[in-house]
Order: sequence, then structure tokens, then C-alpha cells
Amino acid sequence: MKRTPFLEPAAERLPGLSRWRGLDAAGRCSDVLAGLITAALLVPQGMAYAALAGLPAEMGLYSALLPLLVYAMFGTSRVIAMGPMALTALLVGETLRGQGIDSSQFPAWAGTLALLVGAWLLLLYALRLGRLIDFVSPAVMQGFTAASALMIVISQLAGLFGLVGGEGNFFRQAGVLLAQWASLSLTPVLFGTAALLMLVMIKHWLAPLLRALGLPAAVASIAGRCGPLLLLVAALVLVAWMDLPLARVGTLPAGLPGLTLPALDLDALGALAAPALGIALINYVSAISVAQTLAARQRERLYTQRELWVLGLCNLCAALSRGFPVTSGLGRAVVNLEAGSRTPLSSLFAAIALAAVLLFAAGIFAPLPKAVLAAVVIQAAWPLLDLRPLRHTWRYSRADGAAWLGAFAGVLVFGVMEGLAIGVGIALALLLTRASRPYIDEVGRLPQGGFRNPARYPVEIPSHLLMVRPGADLNFANMGALERFINAHLADRDGVTDLVLVMSGVLYIDGAALEALAQLDQRLEGQGVTLWFAELRAPVRDQLSATPFLASHRERVFFSTEDAWRRLAVREEDFSI
Repeated sequence: MKRTPFLEPAAERLPGLSRWRGLDAAGRCSDVLAGLITAALLVPQGMAYAALAGLPAEMGLYSALLPLLVYAMFGTSRVIAMGPMALTALLVGETLRGQGIDSSQFPAWAGTLALLVGAWLLLLYALRLGRLIDFVSPAVMQGFTAASALMIVISQLAGLFGLVGGEGNFFRQAGVLLAQWASLSLTPVLFGTAALLMLVMIKHWLAPLLRALGLPAAVASIAGRCGPLLLLVAALVLVAWMDLPLARVGTLPAGLPGLTLPALDLDALGALAAPALGIALINYVSAISVAQTLAARQRERLYTQRELWVLGLCNLCAALSRGFPVTSGLGRAVVNLEAGSRTPLSSLFAAIALAAVLLFAAGIFAPLPKAVLAAVVIQAAWPLLDLRPLRHTWRYSRADGAAWLGAFAGVLVFGVMEGLAIGVGIALALLLTRASRPYIDEVGRLPQGGFRNPARYPVEIPSHLLMVRPGADLNFANMGALERFINAHLADRDGVTDLVLVMSGVLYIDGAALEALAQLDQRLEGQGVTLWFAELRAPVRDQLSATPFLASHRERVFFSTEDAWRRLAVREEDFSI
């Protein structure tokens, strides 16, 4: 019987618990410490990413709580730490604002969006469609990510400097900020700039400084990645000492979020279904790429199909706990790894620590300046703004470079989801264009044996024999190109009586191409030309084995191109070279 994730042995069904049992005391302590450190990073990140999405700060913490528990039980990666991510938060905010709803309704719609994201991921798993992400080319994702990083930065500059943010595309938001240039206040600008500089200095200088002071490299590296937490503590101390005129986060509700099902309004479900699919795919790409990269570094195995349904379940739980869509970002995963995570159960201890913060320490965040959250988001987004791949992509393939630019410009001009759709559309259009223009060449025989293109090598070509080698699978899109190639060569050579299709580069023939081959055979027969085949690959033989076409042409199929040459080339002694 084929296994499903719910019929696997207990050790596979709960991999975190299984691996935890195999740890010694030191390994278990390492898991606990990693969970606590990850939770400490999640607190400022969660609040900051919720603000980026236009949601109350506490929703960032709610979003992480149950997904951490779910992943601890069912996940297979020891480094993934579920929770909000900057890019996902941007997508959530753009999607909700794009629906034209009042900002007071954002929390309810965000829960519905998380529910739909989870449902899409589970559906993709059930239909084994996780490979849909393969249709989003790396060039498109790079352009999309770079432009999204710009959108994140421009959206947070208002909060960083105490201004009123705008909406719309990148240029409209930039225009709103520039219009307020004259009204900048010194205190918010100095505080926001100092917060951002502190994050940058911690990221680049703290770890080397601690190593120079003799601290272990692992401890120094973890401290260097905990800039958001250190900034949060420093800001709370500063505002307690000085009464600064800054916008504050305000009081966070104390206690754990109640479990509730998001409103299942049909209009909301219909409006959010398509954006939810885009968010689901991006969340999956983010989580899997992070997990695979770190798993390869540690020589560990990752079960990607399992991760698909676990991620779907995490998003459903985020919806039930009044959160928004979640995934795992690279920053938290690296911190989790360097903090010593040994099993997925480290997420359990992160969830326990996060619950303790919500129960007993939610009130301490009320005086936190919003500029701190904006600085956290900007510092996380800035490394994503990488334009170097465009130069390399453009040099190698102008088509991929066009897809990169299409996604990049589309995000800045039309919006995040629209830009992704434009990039994917350009990439697919270019892919179909290339598929409709396969490499096809004529071949002749080298004097020492072997078959090559006469445009590149001195080969023997009998005047009555035309040998054509298509370099791609045959389908409805490229059969026209093959027929045009054949017709052009037949027009140039009146004496051709035999045509050999060398099928060494063909692994699949679709129904339309098979019908086109049959029609081509009939037309050639009317012109006095016999159609032959050579080097049918095993997949094609299997595919054609039950068709009348192969049955009627079996005597015209050669095992190799050399066999076809020996049989057909001797009909005439006149060769062209």
C-alpha cells in the first residue's frame, strides 16, 4: 500500500520527537537554547513584519505561535523556524490594500488569506503539484525579490523618519515621501537613523569584536545575528530614560490568542484566492530553498513533499490563531542552526518562550518606538536588493535578462503580485518561443565514420538522401519548424528520394506531432520520397508501440544512423562533399 503522511511509522510521523529521543543531555540542552534564541529574534521580527503588512504588532507574534508547534511535531528540517517573513508580509499588505478595504478590516482578511494559503499548499501536495515552482525561473525570482526589497524599504522609510506613508506603486510612495521633505523633524530622523546604523554595526562588527575579545566563534556569530533583539532592548531603555516625541507601538493585548475560524465570506474568498496561490508558492520556495541549502551544508536529507503539507498545516494554524501567512526566512534559520538546533523540536521551545512573552511580558513593548520596527524591516530587506545577478544573466541570456527586468519593473510600476505575474508570463512566453524553434540540422557521414552537420564538417551526402536530425522532443509547437526545414531542403535538392529522420534527440512525441508525422509521410509519398526513421529511443518506442503508425512503419525503422546509411546510401554512387 502506498504510504501517506498519516500512515507512516511513528518515527517518520513525528521526526522531531524521534530524533530528540536519540539525543544525549548536551544535545537536548542545545535544542532548548536554540529555541530560546530563535524566540528572542522572533519577537522584534514578528512585530516589525506585522507592521509592514499593515497589521497590529501582536499579530506577528500570534502568527508564529501555533506554526512553531506544528513544525516541531511534523517538520523534518532542524533549522526551519516558522513565522512571518518580510517578503510575505509585503505581499499580504499589498494584497489587502489592493482589495480597497478599510484598514480596520485587515486582521480579519489576513486570517482568511492565511487560510487560503494553507488550503492551496495542501491542495498542491494532494495533487503532487509542488513542482509548479519550477515554472518560476530563477531570473524571475531574482528580479521579483530585488524589486520587492525596494518596495519594502520605501514603505518603511516613513515609519523610520516619522512621516506619513503613501500607497500605490514605488514611484507614488516615493513622491509622497518627497513631498514631506520640508516637514521632517530632527528627533525622529536622528532616532531612526541611529537605530538603522546600530543594526548595521551589530551585523558587521559585533561578531568580529567578540571573537577578538576571546569569545567562542559560535557565540560571537549568534550575537552578531541578534541585532533586532539588542536594538529592541536598547530602545526600551532609552525611551524609559528620555521622553522622546516618537510614535510608539502601543499596548499589546496580554495573553494567548483565542482559536477562531476566519470569516468565510464568499466575496473575500473569491477576491483572495488568486493572490493566495502566489503567496503559497513564494512561501514554499522560500522555506524549501532555505532548508535545502542548510541541509546540504550539514549533509542531511530533506523530505520536500512532506514539507509542502507541513507548511500548509502551519498556515492553517496561523489562520486559526488570528495570524497571517507564515514561512521560514534565511535569517532565522541560520540563527537557529548556529544556536545549536539539533532537531525540529527546537521550535517547540521557541513556541513556549513566545507564549511566555505573550502571557507575562506583552506590556513592556508599549513604549517601543515604531522606528525600531521600521529599522528591523529595512535591515532585513536590504540584502535582498541584489542587482548583480542581472549583469550575469544578461550576459549569458538576453531572454532570461528580459524576464528579470520584466519582473523587476512590473513590481515597481504595477505592484508586487502583478510584477511576479509579468515576470512569469515573460519567462513562459520565451520558453514557448524557444520550444517552437528547436535546433534542427542536416547530417552527413564523416569519412572516418560518425555523422555531423555539413555546415561544420566535411561529410559525405548522397544526392538522393536527406538525413535530418531534430534536437528536441516533437510537439504541436515545433512540428511546423521541422516541416519547414524539410520542405526548404527538398526544394533545394530535386533528386531526393529518401528522407531519414534521425531521432536520437527525441524522447517524446505528442499526439499532434504524431498526426503531423503521418501527414508528412503522405505528402512525401506523393512527391516520390520515402520517409525513414533511425535511432528511435526507448521511451519513444514504448510510446508508439501500440499505435498504427509504428505498425505500418516498422520496416522503415533503423536501429542506428549507420544502419540507415548502409542500406540507403548505396543506391547511388554520386556523393556531394
